[in-house]
Amino acid sequence: MSDPWIEYWSGRALPSLKATRERLLPLMRRPERTSPGEIADIVLRDPLLAAQVLRVANQRVRSGLAADVVSVESAVMLFGVAPFFERFCRGPTIDELMAGDPARLRAYRAAILEVRFAARLARDYAQRRFDARLDEVYIAALLQGISPLLALVAGLDPATPAPMPRVTELLASWRLPEAIIDLTRESGDGQARLNLQQAALRLAAALQLGWWQPQVQRELHAIAALLQQQEGAVWETATALMLSYATRDYAEAAAMPAARWLPMLPGSWPRPPAPAEAPAQALTPAKPAPLPVSPAAVPAARTVQPDPMVERLSALHHAGKERAPANQIMSLAVRALAEGLAMRRIVLALLTPDGLQLRARFCQGAGESDPIRRLEISLAPPTLFSRLLERPQCIRVEAPHRGEVKALLPPELLRQIGHDAFCAMSIFVHDKPLGILFADRITTISDGDYQQVRRVCQLTSQALSASAGRPGEH
Repeated sequence: MSDPWIEYWSGRALPSLKATRERLLPLMRRPERTSPGEIADIVLRDPLLAAQVLRVANQRVRSGLAADVVSVESAVMLFGVAPFFERFCRGPTIDELMAGDPARLRAYRAAILEVRFAARLARDYAQRRFDARLDEVYIAALLQGISPLLALVAGLDPATPAPMPRVTELLASWRLPEAIIDLTRESGDGQARLNLQQAALRLAAALQLGWWQPQVQRELHAIAALLQQQEGAVWETATALMLSYATRDYAEAAAMPAARWLPMLPGSWPRPPAPAEAPAQALTPAKPAPLPVSPAAVPAARTVQPDPMVERLSALHHAGKERAPANQIMSLAVRALAEGLAMRRIVLALLTPDGLQLRARFCQGAGESDPIRRLEISLAPPTLFSRLLERPQCIRVEAPHRGEVKALLPPELLRQIGHDAFCAMSIFVHDKPLGILFADRITTISDGDYQQVRRVCQLTSQALSASAGRPGEH
């Protein structure tokens, strides 16, 4: 809290847009018939209001077992619909605060549109990587763009300190979840998720200045490498969003979308003016630049071999969308672990109807005499597996087993699963535990492999929930 910019915003409420208030007004009139998801969809269009909601939710007094609130929908559920409206739909709006400064208000609205576009682009690329936590990706991108918005609001106060260069420290001071804060950092060695996020945000910023900018090519190349896809496919994702975004979000706005540059042919065009520059400066010729190459025409530098893991994750994702049968979904999950991660033994242990035991329903990679084929675990007294069934979660256990984890692996359980490194994750259908997916191997399980196991299990739960339909659906 030693930074003046952090101190300035520590106790100040973050204002919302008038348009957000107007969209929420009909829902305020019928709170008993309003779902948290409806509210979240509106709030997520307003970055400062989303930040305010998550800040308040995570700064609440919590017990030791209380979890971080990562999504706006979870925050609304925490507060309750009617109390949410009471807490967050009062006070002046941005439009009222900037009523006497129309130029500042136009700049604020334009900045909002750019932040939304960047967040959408980051989420679209994360989805192509089959990220199981797209809410985190979108919200982190949205919050990473609030610095210029805060600067425009703070500019109304002559006593405002100079803005800080990075938003990560500000979000940390608000006690936002680490999952969100980590995605706002500049880079991370070997962290493909973070590197993809930052490359997508840099690409979004570069596209606002024209597709021919050299940084556009650099970021397309970086994203293609992270997704293990052709640059042409990465560019198609960006252009599709640019065009759809221009027809929807910018339809009634005075700001100009990034898609405005797409019809321009390659050439020595002047560099577009920054938003803060006067319009007359746009007519000043810039120094001729080398003739750029259209990203759509960039040939593949090399043929990328298909990644078995990407293919298996894609199949799981598709199975969920198509509401495939449960046995097909589980078969895809096992193939992902076996072919994509070279796991040795893979076991699906299901809860018995009385909820008192876990029993092996399917096993791959174990010999006929292997005791894991007849895995049978009592859930009383508690073991590591019964802990996992409390909520959707995953654990990686290295060999040799140590500490608290070792205490939760009684001898009877170890006789069945052995002493090798393993991952285990609970599989849920909606909010009901189905069982445990267990996978082990003799070699060490790296951080990257562990994240892939988590992604497999999360996609499996999502696909099974989609296959089962909504709760109560027949």
